[in-house]
Amino acid sequence: MDSITKHIEKNEYFLRLYNRHEPAVRAFVKNGVQDYHDVAEVMQETCIVAWNKFDELDDPESAFGRWLCVIARYQIMRFRRDKARDRLLLNDDLVDKILAEGIDQYKENNGMLEHLVSCVDSLPDKERKILQVAYNSETKIKHFAEDLNLSSNALYQKLSRLRVSLADCVHLKLNAQKT
Repeated sequence: MDSITKHIEKNEYFLRLYNRHEPAVRAFVKNGVQDYHDVAEVMQETCIVAWNKFDELDDPESAFGRWLCVIARYQIMRFRRDKARDRLLLNDDLVDKILAEGIDQYKENNGMLEHLVSCVDSLPDKERKILQVAYNSETKIKHFAEDLNLSSNALYQKLSRLRVSLADCVHLKLNAQKT
């Protein structure tokens, strides 16, 4: 296999792992950096560092997510140090404690996310479509409700029932996993 093919395979492997763990790591970063744009900046820096150090990771399949959180933790602390002039930032010791707990909870949160995806996938197509449009688009609820021939209130109630149903499904899966 030539070096170009190996390089392409490494790129694809990194991107698959990164995409699998990115939502949970982004949630972790949000614990230390609240502004949406700042989260995006920290995630970008985290990705760059991870890419540059990817060859150093011994067991990417099982350790990538936690490793990425450790890199993100350092990037958050660096970002916060650079923004230290802003009086609205939390104390560094407090943020460090929050992030340390976040790394410990990464595996649990990632499991919950996987269960949520599974629960959403098990919904009927119509309900899954309602969730996708309501949460993954710029469509206003009022207009979406009109498209479904529902009142806004009826759509909010339907979304509330779907959230409860998904929460119940995730809890059942988590409890089944513990036993």
